[in-house]
This record gives sequence, structure tokens and C-alpha cells, in this order.
Amino acid sequence: MIIKFNLLPKKEVIKIEEKKEEYIFLKTLFIIFIVIVVTIIGEGIRLQYNLNNLQKEKEKKQKQLVEYRTIAEKVKIMEKEIEEIKKHILTIIDLKKKQGEMLQKIEAIIVNIEKNKIVFTQLTLDPSKAELIGISSDLKDIGHYLKNLENQKEFIKEVNLNETNKKEAYIEFKAGVVF
Repeated sequence: MIIKFNLLPKKEVIKIEEKKEEYIFLKTLFIIFIVIVVTIIGEGIRLQYNLNNLQKEKEKKQKQLVEYRTIAEKVKIMEKEIEEIKKHILTIIDLKKKQGEMLQKIEAIIVNIEKNKIVFTQLTLDPSKAELIGISSDLKDIGHYLKNLENQKEFIKEVNLNETNKKEAYIEFKAGVVF
């Protein structure tokens, strides 16, 4: 039996141990957490900036709205004033027309009076009728005058002798004229 001794040191395989990073998951999680926090803070700042801009814009729009409402109220007031002015103008035009018509009616009544035969004591004139109160020395003069009025077909539609009263020296009459 032979015994062999190996005096050479045994070669051991040296293994280089790789040092495992024990907290790599935690580090990755921490980096992701920081990125998320920074993103949230950044978005919060951006949203606050946008909110401030929108509030300023809202205030500006509200001021414009108030200005436009006051302008709209002024326009409505001016439209009412214009309508009133139009009504005034139309009224003035109508009055001028009616004034001319009334003068023509008075002229038609007065033109038919013969010289010193009939005297009016009262003349009441409305747009559609007239009432005549007067005196004359003779019934024939009154009849002749009323007949001449009836012949004025342009303005006068109807002539009525309402009443006659004989006084001492004259005859008082009341007549109605329809235009």
C-alpha cells in the first residue's frame, strides 16, 4: 500500500462572489415614487397656473358682459325714444293735415253767409260735426244759407235745422252740420 501524500496545496477554485444588491427593488420603487411626486407637483403647479388664468379670463368676460348689458339697455332706451319721436312726428303730421281740413270746413261754413243777412253767435266745430247758433232777420235767409251748405258736397254730408226761436227783431236758429 502506498500512500501518497500530496503536499501541494489544493487549488481551490476561488469564486468571486457577486454582491447582490439587496435593496434594488426598494431603490427602483423610491425612484418611481420620486418621479411620480415630481410629476404630481408639476401638474399641480400647471393646473394652478391654468386655474388662475381661467379666473382672470372669467373676470374679464364678466366685465365685458356688464359693459354689453349696459350698452344693450342704452340701445333699448334709444329704441323707445326713437319710437316716441316717430309717434310725435306722426301726430304732428296728422295735426297739420287735420288743421288744414278744419280750416277748410270753417271756410265752407263761413263762405256761404250772405252779406249782413246771417250772424253767428256761436260756432262749435268737431272733427266730424259742427253746431251753428246764429241770428237772422228772415227765415228765408236761414233756409237759403242751409241750402247753400247742403250744396257743398265736398266737405258737408248733412245739414239739419234743429231749432228756431222768433225774438222781437230777429230770429234765432240752431243748426247741425255733419262732415
